[in-house]
Amino acid sequence: MTPAMYERVRNFFVDAGLTAGSIVQLLAFEDTNNLADSFIVFRPNGGTDIRNDLGSDHYVMVDVVGAKDKRGATAKKAQELIDYVEQNDIGDECLGLIQNLGNLPAPVLTEEGRLLFRLQFMCVYGE
Repeated sequence: MTPAMYERVRNFFVDAGLTAGSIVQLLAFEDTNNLADSFIVFRPNGGTDIRNDLGSDHYVMVDVVGAKDKRGATAKKAQELIDYVEQNDIGDECLGLIQNLGNLPAPVLTEEGRLLFRLQFMCVYGE
């Protein structure tokens, strides 16, 4: 079975070593209650109509959740993901074309005081 697009995006970043030092999660953020932990969460976020033999847009949300009081490191990690996609937008045949939508969004704070960046990526894929 072919992995879902959000799993392919996860693999893309894991294989590049960009998730090192973070806990990788799928579909939903689950806090470990250790404020020193950081997370990267991959989940689907819609897309365009999927039709046979045509390219389709698959949207993937990537949440970069930092350790408490590590705001600079969290912003740096989010920017690293964006920069990597910019430099490797057609480098993975499982993704087709990957692009960042919306650049670096305004961060939000979690209830525990963790900085959170919600990055959106678009993958254009068709067979």
